[in-house]
Amino acid sequence: MKAYKYLIIALILAGCCCAVSPARAVDEPADVINYAYSSWIGSGFYKIGDRTVYLLRGPFSYTLREADSEKWGAQLLLPATIGFHDNEDGNDTTLTFVPGIQFTFPILDNWSLKPFGQFGFGKDFSGSDIAWIYGVGIKSLATFDLKTSELDFGTAFTWADQNQSGGGSDSGFSMIDVGLNSRWPTSITLLDRKSDLNLYFVYTQFVNDLNFERAQKDNKNIQRLYKFGIALSSEEKYPVLGLFDLRGGGLDVTFGDGYFGMGLTTGFPF
Repeated sequence: MKAYKYLIIALILAGCCCAVSPARAVDEPADVINYAYSSWIGSGFYKIGDRTVYLLRGPFSYTLREADSEKWGAQLLLPATIGFHDNEDGNDTTLTFVPGIQFTFPILDNWSLKPFGQFGFGKDFSGSDIAWIYGVGIKSLATFDLKTSELDFGTAFTWADQNQSGGGSDSGFSMIDVGLNSRWPTSITLLDRKSDLNLYFVYTQFVNDLNFERAQKDNKNIQRLYKFGIALSSEEKYPVLGLFDLRGGGLDVTFGDGYFGMGLTTGFPF
C-alpha cells in the first residue's frame, strides 16, 4: 500500500476520534465569537438569532503541485477573513488567518481524496486575546459524465477548534458535508477562459451542535444547514495578482436551525 493511503487512513481515524468528543465548556466568557467556524464559512451576510454577521473571506490558495488522474497534487491554503459581528451589545470587528495545506490523491480516474490541515489565529479589535484556530479533515470528489453535462458528488468531514491564548473557551465542532453539483458548458468567456455553469446543493450535519457565537443568553445551537449555490467556473484557475488561484465565482444561500445567510462563493466546495 502506498504511503499516502496510510496518511488518508490516519486522518479519517483522527477525525472520527475528535467527532465523538464533545466541545468542552471551561470558564466561558459572556460572549465569545466562534472564530473556528467563521474561518470555514464563505463571504456574505448571515443572520443567527438576534445576531448579524458580515464576513469578507479571501479563499486564496497557491498550487504547489498540479494533480491529475495519475499523480498526486498539493495546494497551499491561505484563507483570510474580516468579520463584522453586530448584536444588541454592540459591534465586534474580527480578523482571521488560517493557512494550511491540502493534498489531492487520485483513487480512480474520476475520484480523488483531499486530506487537509490548517492552523492560524483569530483576533477581534475589542481587546480580547488572540484565539488559536486549527482544523483537519478530508474531502472526496467524484465526477460523472452525462450526455450534456457533468455531475459532481462531494463529501467531506471537518473537525476544527479554537483556544483563547488568555484561557478562554474553545468552540470545537465536527461537521459532515454531502453535496451534488451539476456542471453545464456555456459560451461565456471570463478572462479568456471558457466557463461552466454550476448549480449545486450541500447538506451539512454537525456531529455536535455548533454555537456560532457562544453567549450565555439566547444561545443558538446549529445542527444542520442547507446550501444552494450558482457559480461560473473554469477548468483553468483564475490567477489573482499572479500569486493566488481562484476556481470561479457566484452566489449561494444557506439556511437551517435559526440560521440564514447569503453570500459570495467560489463554487462547489469540494
